[in-house]
Amino acid sequence: MLSCLLYLNIQASDSLYVQLNKQNFKKGDTLDFSCVIPDFEKAKLNAASLHVWIDHISTGTRWKFRYPFINGEAQAALVLAKTLPDGHFAVNFLVQKGYFRLSGQLKEKFEDENNINYLMVPKNKRTYSETITLNKDGFFRLKSTLFEDSAYFVFSPVKKNAKNNLNISIETPLDSTFIPEMETRIWITVGNQKRPMNKEDSAAYAFNMISSSGTDLLPNVTVVGKYKKKVEQYDDYYSSGPFKRDEAMIFDGIEDETMARSMSILRFLEGKVPGLIVEKDQESMVEMARWRGEPTEIYLDEFRVSPQDIWIVSPSDVAMVKVYRPPAMLSPLSGAAGAIAIYTKRGEFAGKNRFKHSFTVKGYTPAEAVWQ
Repeated sequence: MLSCLLYLNIQASDSLYVQLNKQNFKKGDTLDFSCVIPDFEKAKLNAASLHVWIDHISTGTRWKFRYPFINGEAQAALVLAKTLPDGHFAVNFLVQKGYFRLSGQLKEKFEDENNINYLMVPKNKRTYSETITLNKDGFFRLKSTLFEDSAYFVFSPVKKNAKNNLNISIETPLDSTFIPEMETRIWITVGNQKRPMNKEDSAAYAFNMISSSGTDLLPNVTVVGKYKKKVEQYDDYYSSGPFKRDEAMIFDGIEDETMARSMSILRFLEGKVPGLIVEKDQESMVEMARWRGEPTEIYLDEFRVSPQDIWIVSPSDVAMVKVYRPPAMLSPLSGAAGAIAIYTKRGEFAGKNRFKHSFTVKGYTPAEAVWQ
């Protein structure tokens, strides 16, 4: 991936070595880079993260990417989308100590409440669950972990209740303000420029840790047309890709309280979906959903999970369930035995529930990604 790199930046041993494949790009090209921390052990940066912030000089728009350092080196490739603006760009390389880590607090903790469960659901990876210990004030810290794209975290009481009343707040250092341990910058151009980058351009650029504009903001949502039920609005906003299929059966957990009163999500569906069989596995005693004798795929907020993972989600926290009959295939590895997609209450659809215990968190940028 990173062959034929142009060695562009040579600095002292306490700084970064950065290599780019070139400095002038056309849309559709790939920006390959390698970033090395010399003497990373001496610098106590065995665990470190690289932030790559790219600023468009003329508009101030900022794109953010981040990668883990492995043995003091981070490598990646960004494909330039056709929609990128032409112009000069400052590519800022910033080193932050540590890997992704999530910490938080259980608010309104009871005196005898010393542990809680959590489930982590990374995209395209196995789920992970664990029981964690709280300190006397309800604070906790999860182990450092590496995952690409994003992950879904759900916290629940150790003792299973019909309703999850945990109120959790979380913090991730990678998404918080930080002071870089090391940093450097390289200038690049995209598109056909009438003139090359000059000293006046670079002198006029002032880097700051807070960008006035960026690409990580959600667009405004304008609702037009006929009145839609809340579950239909939720479906329009949160369903994506193959999950937007029209043939799905949709069950409402926002305005209809039947689901919230059910023992479990699968038991709620039993009898409502023709051909869907719900039974307990004799060995694990986990509820399983089967269609035509084959196990049905289960997704939680569009992350694929195993049947034993969904017990951590209380039916009262579910906004919508979409059921896809066989031979629906939502992923290349689907077994054509149908699928169940469970969506949790969030945003304006969370209602008046003051308890917050599920979060979608950004991880690291994939090693090969699109800059758009």
